[in-house]
Amino acid sequence: MDADPWATGRRRTPSGDGAAGPGGPDPWQHWRRLRPRSVRGASGLGILGAAVLLFPFLDDPDRWWVPVGLGFGTLVLLALLRLDRLLNGWAPHVAGLVLVGALVQGTARNPWAWGLATAAGVVVAGLLLLPRWKVLAAGAVLLVLAGIGYTFRSVELDREQARVDAQAGAQMRTELGVDRPQLALVALDSGVVGGNPARVCRLAQDAAIAQLRTATGAATCEDAVAVLHTRVPAGAEVTTPDRRPDPDVPPGGTTTVDACATPWGTAAGPAMGRVELTRTDAATPTYQVSAFTPC
Repeated sequence: MDADPWATGRRRTPSGDGAAGPGGPDPWQHWRRLRPRSVRGASGLGILGAAVLLFPFLDDPDRWWVPVGLGFGTLVLLALLRLDRLLNGWAPHVAGLVLVGALVQGTARNPWAWGLATAAGVVVAGLLLLPRWKVLAAGAVLLVLAGIGYTFRSVELDREQARVDAQAGAQMRTELGVDRPQLALVALDSGVVGGNPARVCRLAQDAAIAQLRTATGAATCEDAVAVLHTRVPAGAEVTTPDRRPDPDVPPGGTTTVDACATPWGTAAGPAMGRVELTRTDAATPTYQVSAFTPC
């Protein structure tokens, strides 16, 4: 019986060269030399391939050390308990399975990554069986299907994350504001003079942000503030709030402050020089920018 289980039908010549048959030398001879010679080697290669493929798809790439630590810890534990002897050389494979399991758990947001890993394993098996192409072809089809599924699921996850971020931003703005209308001018001025979008964007409600984006042609509030920052004259100073009594505004009511002569009004233009503030329904007076009106 031929000692090479992969070389069915192959005969050996006196020089040791394989032959595909009476027709001549075996064209796959050199490839067969690269194949693992045991089930243990083939299994280890498959586990390694699955792990390498799953790493780039981790939900949190910064925590790559968690699955690595679990796999290495399993290997150390097996050695300390002397179980590696009972496993008869399979201890690294057990640790590898723990590593792959942890990677699968770390890609739970997009389970199609598991399909990619499975397809990669089939492709590896197909390569080991060459010149038998059927397994390799099946693996390639699975790889394409899993890749398409992964792409569509990634788009869905990005949309979900965008909705979550938008809701979080809206919730943050409802909790932020200034306790005096005049301080809104300070926040707007310091935001455009210092190029600090957070001072403006966290104070403005969605309607005001939409006005700001339209007026500057920017895609986001942060980009709009960056545009206004370029329009601020050199040497502009942040407005100092006056000491006039604050107006009595009920929760949900509005008041307007004049910012036409401030750095904000200079950068944003006369169309947005007056700032409408709405008092949020809170125990203490808190004002947010709800709209901009012309000077």
